[in-house]
Amino acid sequence: MNGISRRKVVQGLASAAAVGALSFAAPSASAASCPQATLKVLVLNAWYGGKKIPGGVQMIADIIKESGASLIFIPEAKETTPEIVSKLKDTGLPFQHAMTGDTAIISAYPIGETTTFPFLTKAVVTVGKTEIAAYAAHLEYRWYATYLPRGYGAGVPDGEFSEYAWDKIPSGPVTDVAAVKRVNDASGRPAAIAEFISDARKERRLGRLVVMGGDFNEPSTLDWTKRTARLFDHHGVTLRWGSTQALKDAGFVDAYRLRHPDPASHPGFTWPASNPNAEISELTWTPEADERDRIDYVFHYPDPRLRLTSAEVVGPKGSIVRNQRVDESGRDPIILTDIPWPTDHKGVLASYLVKS
Repeated sequence: MNGISRRKVVQGLASAAAVGALSFAAPSASAASCPQATLKVLVLNAWYGGKKIPGGVQMIADIIKESGASLIFIPEAKETTPEIVSKLKDTGLPFQHAMTGDTAIISAYPIGETTTFPFLTKAVVTVGKTEIAAYAAHLEYRWYATYLPRGYGAGVPDGEFSEYAWDKIPSGPVTDVAAVKRVNDASGRPAAIAEFISDARKERRLGRLVVMGGDFNEPSTLDWTKRTARLFDHHGVTLRWGSTQALKDAGFVDAYRLRHPDPASHPGFTWPASNPNAEISELTWTPEADERDRIDYVFHYPDPRLRLTSAEVVGPKGSIVRNQRVDESGRDPIILTDIPWPTDHKGVLASYLVKS
């Protein structure tokens, strides 16, 4: 979600060095000519740049260190990214960063050119001899159409359903798929993703790998299916959500859903996290509904040089459901469950092998 609005240890593997997630292996003569690096990509919404929770900036640095992440996408980065990087350097981890105010990229690898797009920051990162076009996204938080089937307003500033703001809808859940889709499209999120897809196509023509992640403020087309139609207050709605559907159609792979394809047994919820350092009223927007969704993602474009090895949820085991703290009972792999937590989102960690 967005920090501008009111919304919002299982011990990790610590890095062996600044690029503790970077390791080269040469098990054979053929492999020796093509070294592999382990790239760990972390998405972590910082919630006002880590300023909502006392000590939050240090917590973010600790999460990065303990997760072993080497490429980090931070929505709601605000102005604190240089401070996070400085704290990492104080522990011997010489990270670099690129940022455009609301989104930031922190990297253990060299950062080359950077570019700004609406709702996205791009940086070209070099891993070994391989260039990666990395994109951090934080999409529009209003027109939050996933609340309509839950019986709540979508924060529409004007137009259809705007009379409800973020409040409960007296007539109940909106199950008209066409209406939900109209509101979602009006957010501009699918348009922002279309611009990303176009730019990523150019990057691939240059021979670069493409990895993108962030807070979409939109569920996945792979999650609102027949398997979940009667779960999580979807109220029978199945929907091809515009942003993730566009990525799927363009050939991009959702790292978490690739490793854990069943959205019923492995929902992978990232919102809202049951942060023990925050009051429930700060964490929920639908106190009488189950608003849990997976809205934070890591995507990649398939390439023989890039192999996904794992994908995990990062953060508290609990979520907020109907104004209550509830521990997740699904089969999702969740790491760093006991580390002090700075945000209202859970993170996502995807690990890859990169061939040079």
